[in-house]
Amino acid sequence: MPITPFHFGPGALIKVIAPRHFSWTIFALANVLIDLEPVTLFLLIGDPAHPWLHTLPGAIAVAAAAALFGRRPCEWILAWWNRQLSSGWQTRWLVVETPIPLSTAWLSALIGTFSHLGLDSIMHTDVEALWPLISGNSVQGLVSLDMLHGLCVAAAVVALLIFISRPAIRP
Repeated sequence: MPITPFHFGPGALIKVIAPRHFSWTIFALANVLIDLEPVTLFLLIGDPAHPWLHTLPGAIAVAAAAALFGRRPCEWILAWWNRQLSSGWQTRWLVVETPIPLSTAWLSALIGTFSHLGLDSIMHTDVEALWPLISGNSVQGLVSLDMLHGLCVAAAVVALLIFISRPAIRP
């Protein structure tokens, strides 16, 4: 699933369950960063392979980059988002907390890369998520592609339902 919104559904669900302990922006950044490898390979050689970033050491390296170098840009984007909101219902429903604690950045980045490995392992035969501990991919095809996408969309829908069922924040 190169840079696909399907990865973001499970992250949205985690965000509504633990809003103060999870950064969806760091999670999304980690997901995009990990897919720079297959996108680059596709552009260079025509094959969207997953040789290194889609392994345990690669995912940890991407999580570190997202947590350490992505935190401040994500905070800037969140602050910009808040400035774009007009008063009234937009600020009550759509305002977000700007600071991202370092522990939250790390947790969100690791969840982002590890969930990405899990989803891509089911979808792609060449993903060896647990390398160097375990070679190969025994979960590819565990569920159908339609089921995998459906579960990711369902996570997003459940997240949206939880979000709209909560009372709006009162400034």
